[in-house]
Amino acid sequence: MEQNMGNIIRERRALLKITQQDLADYSGVSLRMIKSIEAESANPSVGTLTKITEVIGLEIILRIKEMNDATSGGL
Repeated sequence: MEQNMGNIIRERRALLKITQQDLADYSGVSLRMIKSIEAESANPSVGTLTKITEVIGLEIILRIKEMNDATSGGL
């Protein structure tokens, strides 16, 4: 079962014992965006996710081939 990005960020933040406000302050991403990402109601850019994941020590792995296959019908 794959976890969504919001859950992963929330769980990692909790493990590190930092608040959403702390994460916003450290990453330079707005508190509103942090809350939206964790609630899965935002579609953040790769840049925004990179800022967040650098603070909490996660790595983003883009699955470009899979994304291309999904949008092009596997061509």
